[in-house]
Amino acid sequence: MPQPFPELRERLLRAGIAPRHVRRYLAELSDHLADLTAEEQRRSLPPAEARSTALHRLGTPDTLADAMIAQPRLHSLSARAPWAVFTLTPLLLLAALWLISLSLLWYGWHLFLPGTPTPFGTAPGPHHLFEPHNIYFQLDRALFFAAPMLIGWTTALIAARQRLSPVWPAAGLALIATLSSTAQVYAVHSNITGATGSIHIHFIPDLSVPSLVTGTVRIFIVLCILMLPYPIERLRQPLTTSH
Repeated sequence: MPQPFPELRERLLRAGIAPRHVRRYLAELSDHLADLTAEEQRRSLPPAEARSTALHRLGTPDTLADAMIAQPRLHSLSARAPWAVFTLTPLLLLAALWLISLSLLWYGWHLFLPGTPTPFGTAPGPHHLFEPHNIYFQLDRALFFAAPMLIGWTTALIAARQRLSPVWPAAGLALIATLSSTAQVYAVHSNITGATGSIHIHFIPDLSVPSLVTGTVRIFIVLCILMLPYPIERLRQPLTTSH
């Protein structure tokens, strides 16, 4: 079913109105338009003329848009504080997911490999692939490496669907790309008998010229991957609103 008032919808989204308010407003306008059209038809107007008259009575697109845009409370947080939504929030989410992942790593080390110098070990043989401890560590590893991608794709998709500029999302995702490209996890063995060591994460890049060049290229590639949903969603939007 085509979206009602597609041009008005685009204008409101580009003005920063929260999508939930846009959907509710357009639904109310559609219901009101149907009532006005039915009223005009009861006056013996043909359907096409009745709808045209009803649209005229409803108001011009400028009037309908200005009525929403003039209300600051209807603007999305993404439009009012993009620096917080697209830089601070993704970093906090990444920190939270990585904290969970590293906590799971430490717990698995204590549970499955007590007394060993490291929880990383060597690559498991075929007969160890489906053992509980290997499945546990591989799932935790997947969480650690998938966290930046999940956060990045969600951030880019939100920005695209709300018709926001890519500047703030790109800035925030550049930080995510830098952190995910330079993060190194270390396991420090405890000297106390029977005690489990500690897990640390560091972001110390190699400052040699070749490593800096390689690291910069890696960060750029990761950033492009994180931003990928943005152009894809923006390209498909005209197809959605052209009906």
